[in-house]
Amino acid sequence: MASTLTTMSHAASEELAVAEMVQQLESRSGGGTVRGAIFYCTVHHDTTRLQAALKAKLPGIPFIGTTSYQGVGASPAEFATGRSLVGFWLLGDGFRFGVAAADKGTRDPTAIGKDLASQALASGGFSASDARFAVIHPTPGDEEALLAGVYQTLNKQTPIIGGSAADDDLSGRWSSFTHDQVTRNGVVLALCNWPWRLAINYQAGYLAEGKRGRVTRAKGRVLYTIDGRPAADVYNEWTGGKISAFLEKGGNVLAQTTMNPFGVPHGVGVLEAFVLVHPESVLVPERALRLFADVSEGQEVALMASRPEALVQRGANVARTALMRSKLPADQTVGGLMVYCAGCVGAIRDRMPQMLEEFRGVVGNIPYVSVFTFGEQGCVLPGHVDHGNLMACVLLLAAS
Repeated sequence: MASTLTTMSHAASEELAVAEMVQQLESRSGGGTVRGAIFYCTVHHDTTRLQAALKAKLPGIPFIGTTSYQGVGASPAEFATGRSLVGFWLLGDGFRFGVAAADKGTRDPTAIGKDLASQALASGGFSASDARFAVIHPTPGDEEALLAGVYQTLNKQTPIIGGSAADDDLSGRWSSFTHDQVTRNGVVLALCNWPWRLAINYQAGYLAEGKRGRVTRAKGRVLYTIDGRPAADVYNEWTGGKISAFLEKGGNVLAQTTMNPFGVPHGVGVLEAFVLVHPESVLVPERALRLFADVSEGQEVALMASRPEALVQRGANVARTALMRSKLPADQTVGGLMVYCAGCVGAIRDRMPQMLEEFRGVVGNIPYVSVFTFGEQGCVLPGHVDHGNLMACVLLLAAS
């Protein structure tokens, strides 16, 4: 039988935080064997010290973790800010949990992703055909290529939930870690051969506004032209002048574009789904847009829209859809993860406890943790793995 539980600490040092978490684990685990763990923390923690303390207290237990924007979330509905650490523990028998980490360095990121998945499978002691879900936490950059590599090793039907490591101010203080390694420019991956039912959903939660165009010039995460015109000019027209003040001087437009990102459509008709792409800054003199995800020439982009109330409801909506699609009753779930975009957190920060409470209203009183990231990874359509922005992803586990 398998189970999960959540622990949390606001202790003043990494060592005290880990000691408090382990004490909570021991008092509530009922003697169940810990097979693996996932940790999320704010950047108030030194992850090198944190990882060392976790490794010392948890010998032989594989774990992954990453840093989160402004706070972390945990059951029942706490948005924990300041010096905060949460843990999600997988306990029991009948499954295995394997992890791996890598620095990006100068290697081809696709090759890194391929090797990373192989190493995580070896760590868990099971084959790619037995991997039931994946959890990935890269640091920002090259996420698309890393995912492509992971799925050269894994079956593309293996669902994934992930998010890019974050800090509070885009200063680069983010990091990800495992029991073996801390990386500030790399990626960590966990794989699990969970044999029971699960539900997963990765979705935009924004609506298409009806304005669409074709990418006619782009390089990686810089979008130069849409339909042959400067991308910033097109975006500004589509949004009624939201970035007018930046067209000549350039600069960061994250706040101005959070409610109106681009959407890259997948599928057609009623099956159309969108992966969101967040414009980060205007580049002059080209009036190009730097993005938080790659776009390709020939790709269609649509203007998307949301509002604060919809962002508050989105955690609940993503979970509700996950349960519905999998036909998994909420009362059969034993735990879960939610990855929720940092940009959306910034837009509704004062209402984050409400967002988490509405999420709990759908999933019930199960153990869960939530991380707030600078990019999200998942599958908007089966077999199609994506890196996007302003997205939300939920994984819910059953034990039967």
